[in-house]
Amino acid sequence: MTDRHEKIKHYLDQLCSQVKAREVHTDLRDELGNHMEEMMLDKEQEGLSQEEAAAYAIDQMGDPAVVGKSMHRLHRHRMHWGLLVGLIGLSITSLLLIWIFTTNVADEKYQSLYRGHVVYTVIGVMLMLFFIYFDYRKLKKAAWWIYILLNALLWINPMISTDFYGMSRFLIAPLGFVIDLTTASVWILPLAIGAIVQDKLRSNCNMQSILTYIALVALPVVLLFQMSDWVRMFLFGTMSIILFGWLTRKWLYTALGAVVTGSIFVLLLFFADQYGRLKRLSVVLNLQDDPCGGYSNNSIIEIIQSAGWWGNGIDTTFDKFKTSYLDYPGVLLIDVFGWSAGILLLVGIIWFVASMVKILPHIREDFGRMIIISITSMFALQIIYSLAMTTGKAPILSIVFPLIGYGNHLLFEYAMLGLLLGVYRRKDTISKKNEKIRQKVDADPMTSS
Repeated sequence: MTDRHEKIKHYLDQLCSQVKAREVHTDLRDELGNHMEEMMLDKEQEGLSQEEAAAYAIDQMGDPAVVGKSMHRLHRHRMHWGLLVGLIGLSITSLLLIWIFTTNVADEKYQSLYRGHVVYTVIGVMLMLFFIYFDYRKLKKAAWWIYILLNALLWINPMISTDFYGMSRFLIAPLGFVIDLTTASVWILPLAIGAIVQDKLRSNCNMQSILTYIALVALPVVLLFQMSDWVRMFLFGTMSIILFGWLTRKWLYTALGAVVTGSIFVLLLFFADQYGRLKRLSVVLNLQDDPCGGYSNNSIIEIIQSAGWWGNGIDTTFDKFKTSYLDYPGVLLIDVFGWSAGILLLVGIIWFVASMVKILPHIREDFGRMIIISITSMFALQIIYSLAMTTGKAPILSIVFPLIGYGNHLLFEYAMLGLLLGVYRRKDTISKKNEKIRQKVDADPMTSS
């Protein structure tokens, strides 16, 4: 790049002062400066002096304050208000359902849960706000540390915590705060693994990089298996297959991996299932013949059928099954407000997930796109199965309804949505030139070591 005329430099300084996203200043100076220099060269060839050519180029560009403000409108931080409105709607629905539950349930041990749900929601919103304004690209440098820390916690936690229904998935943090460790791993580990291998798989998808990816995925799978959390293990495995397909575009290998993973899971159900999971999964095939084994499924079907279009009202009687409504917020919604509310929830959920999917084409930076794919896929997997369980026709698993169900899983869901919104917020403020330099530095083994 040649030295620019002082008038051109001054003009670009005035223009860039109007653009708050400092990271794109270099791109703007290069693009607009080169255009102005081309105009100067044309005029100098026509016989104008350098001073006259610079004045002409500046005059053609227009008032730097006006041009700068227009550039600011193009390169400013943005909020996805539609997704935020959808999140607010789901949050209100969640708080309303938990309030209805705690108001109607007779057992006193459930009646204080509303306060805890409000606390989880407030902390979740705070985490979401943090990640909206956090520069998500910093996570890429910390990917290895995040991966090692979470796997270490998965390994150590069974030794220091008590079992919960045969699983050691909850980590007791200081001040008695409980963290759902396996849920945290399912959300966070795919992002860490993707950040570690993304550049290698995209630039050189050879056997070595594929085996590296498999090894990175295999360790958490083994640890989740040892913790007996097969649901989170299956979610993590499914998410890893989806991420591999997107990163490599090797759909044949991806399909082969899905078949192998599914076969291994089926074999585990037959030969390593000490908790009778296969029986619980197959109960939906004979609900009429085995009403005891399918108690939850039959109860859900009966409630859905009796709800009608407008439901049984807020003061509906809570029987034995309904004390477990915390696990089935969709069923509670239909029981109280009817099929109309269920349809409205379904439409809202479809719109919410579609809004997340529509963000992807607007993101140009690869790591940001990987984050969108990972978070959207995980939300979609859990939402689809939660909706399936709401019909009573699907096996009952410990998959929570995102953003609606009770539990500290809300912390991770709000945080992940904040990360997604943070990616969208920066979509027009990332410097193309700086990003290329960053990718070269990250890919250079001498600088990354």
